[in-house]
Amino acid sequence: MDTNLQLPSSMSHDERAFTLIELLVVIAIIAILASLLLPSLASAKARAQRIKCTAHIKQMGLGFNLFTLDHDDMYPPSAFATGDYRYQLSWDDYLHKYIGGSAPEADLLVGVSGGIADRSTIPQILRCPADKIEISITWATFGQRRTYAMNYAGPGFVLSTSTSTLPPPTHGVGIYYNLRGSAGGTLPSWEPRGYNASVVGDPSGTLLLVEQPEGGNIAGNDWPSFSQGPTGPSNGDQTPFQIAVGGREQWGEKAYGLHGRRFNYLFFDGHASILKITDTVGSGTTNAPRGMWTMKTGD
Repeated sequence: MDTNLQLPSSMSHDERAFTLIELLVVIAIIAILASLLLPSLASAKARAQRIKCTAHIKQMGLGFNLFTLDHDDMYPPSAFATGDYRYQLSWDDYLHKYIGGSAPEADLLVGVSGGIADRSTIPQILRCPADKIEISITWATFGQRRTYAMNYAGPGFVLSTSTSTLPPPTHGVGIYYNLRGSAGGTLPSWEPRGYNASVVGDPSGTLLLVEQPEGGNIAGNDWPSFSQGPTGPSNGDQTPFQIAVGGREQWGEKAYGLHGRRFNYLFFDGHASILKITDTVGSGTTNAPRGMWTMKTGD
């Protein structure tokens, strides 16, 4: 027997371990590479969320179009509420079946509590993926966050009866039927009066839906189902306020952080854009917006 067997060449050389210095150098290189890559990954994630959010708001534009086709070219109101928070419908309830929802009408109307249906039945597209703001209404934490709100119709957009005269639509088409004080237990209408599409004189330059991330913005909730512009004293504004212990605090910084101080906007013609607020106000200001917030061309 040949006792002079030789080991494979891969095993015949002395194996040499890393020294501590070499190991530390490798770790340092990995740390440097990670520090270079992480911001790029975070930026890519934010960009993906922004694109997905834009796709969501465009899908809701299709939902509005389908609704108007089924309702003689008429838009839904931003909300219809009666019965002291017992019953309410909001624009997303009216669009529910057009945007992939599965909740029965009874749940949308009354739901687990005041028309706030369980999130498992609500279309996920109502929440922008970048919107991490928590629901601030304690009795509705089971609900689904809603990032968006309809551009309100302008002064006089709150109606106290179902037969009230519609105000001139100077801004958007978001009217708000608030019958709580006068209607008692009357149910909101599934066929409410709204504006005809013909009132929109500048479809490509007027906002229909805007991002309004706020703690009370929940699918099915009437407030804030509408937006009264970029800034102001109430939570019907795009940069709304949070009622907190010891006073009122703005959500502003959280809201502005979603897309690098920009918001997604849906226009009446169905196109969507991501813009700075200052790009939307035209010749007005954030406190008194014109431009894309009104139907008047060139303001």
